[in-house]
Amino acid sequence: MNNNNLLKHSLIGLCLISSLLSFAQKSKIDMPKGRIAFSSDGNLHDSDDWGATAFSLALLHYADLEKRFVHYDYNNHLGDSRESWEKMMDDAAKGGAKRFGLDVSKVFNDQTEKEAAIANFVKEAKKSSKNNPLWFICAGPMQMAYSLIEATPENKRQFIYAISHSTWNEDHTHGTNEKTWADMKKDFPSVTYYDIIDQNNANGEDDFKSHINNWMWLKNSSNKNWQWLYHIDDTYQVDELETWDSNTEKHFDISDTGITYWLITGGPNNGNEKAGWKEVKALFENKPIEMTSATPDVKLTSSDYIFIEAENTTSNLQEWNLLKKGDVHYIEKASGFAHIEFAGNMPNTGEPNSPLEYTFIAPKDGNFRLLMMSSKRLEGVQGDWCNDGFVKMKGDFTSETNLSKEELEDYIKYFQEGSTNTPELEWHWGQRAEKGTHMFFNLIYGLKKGEQYTLTLAGRSKRFSVDYLVFYDADKFSLIDAKAHFKNH
Repeated sequence: MNNNNLLKHSLIGLCLISSLLSFAQKSKIDMPKGRIAFSSDGNLHDSDDWGATAFSLALLHYADLEKRFVHYDYNNHLGDSRESWEKMMDDAAKGGAKRFGLDVSKVFNDQTEKEAAIANFVKEAKKSSKNNPLWFICAGPMQMAYSLIEATPENKRQFIYAISHSTWNEDHTHGTNEKTWADMKKDFPSVTYYDIIDQNNANGEDDFKSHINNWMWLKNSSNKNWQWLYHIDDTYQVDELETWDSNTEKHFDISDTGITYWLITGGPNNGNEKAGWKEVKALFENKPIEMTSATPDVKLTSSDYIFIEAENTTSNLQEWNLLKKGDVHYIEKASGFAHIEFAGNMPNTGEPNSPLEYTFIAPKDGNFRLLMMSSKRLEGVQGDWCNDGFVKMKGDFTSETNLSKEELEDYIKYFQEGSTNTPELEWHWGQRAEKGTHMFFNLIYGLKKGEQYTLTLAGRSKRFSVDYLVFYDADKFSLIDAKAHFKNH
């Protein structure tokens, strides 16, 4: 190859790398500081809100942003409404919040709970500050959004950041919807407004509004919540209520979800406003298209975490085996001198068995999230077996997740992240619990400095291994930071 060709190919390679890095950076899960509120319709004209509502809530769950969620009002087309569509939105909003572990008490039907919605929005607005703003996704006619802001204290409006993408929503005045996006800007000038590009055609064939074939992975999944997301989209649902020529092309339309994705990937700080089904799929599969290096300025101190080697228990191991380097089933790169593997129950299920207790003292007041370094040994069984145990907590703590303290005091299944294709005999993080069928929760405990706590780990599936457990300060560290800090601790 001559020098000119070498230079040409080098430049092409550099351009390709630059393009890939740019794409990855645009898709990083990096929501700005603050909380998130929504107002959407879905009860007339705009049936795409059924799917968009459900997917927006799912995005918050898969991006580990459940604690940032503080408000969702829906059916906000005031004056005229369709009862059958209102019920669809009940399922999308309240049903979606339940499925994806968000606080259902923050979700309001504007046809029956309008005053409660206003009261909740005002309560959240009063908490707002420069360091804790309220991001407000406006995904329906603006009358309700106008009323929400109008009810807030004037000195707090400077900390409300309103976002829209649709001129149809911004200008819609049908029924008793009289106020517009322009009215909001004129009457509430201290609010910050963001107009992002229309998410109906932001990314071509890979858009949030794209051919239904792009979304078949949801329907074909064994995950019941993903199947539910597929079926709640309006592509086929509307055809059961009335015939729309616009649906003959079978477009899967969750365009308003694009606002949520823009916000959780940075918002005005280079958030991705040209995303679509590929980004959703990557995030749902726990393989977010993101730069996963730890934040450089996060400093770890001894009071920021509690580190527990799984083999360091005073309990009788019972059906747990202690495996050391040189043992037949020892998994390489374990922390410390050993790890433990559960030998009871069946490979895919079982009741809590052989409980192991770990007692510790909280190093400071704070909200501590549980992580677990774990592995599976399949011996020919399917890939999503041998990958979970049970945990429960005892002590003077508060629940800082969407589970009650009583639920955290009882056994709850805690599992290794990944899929059927996640390699066995390697160490991978466990970071969430499952309660019910495909209802997932972060386990975050409000601990008190100097108090004694006992975590109990019990076996569930056979040949599940645990290396160590970590509680980390969830208010100081992101999940990405924590996983980077404690990998092979």
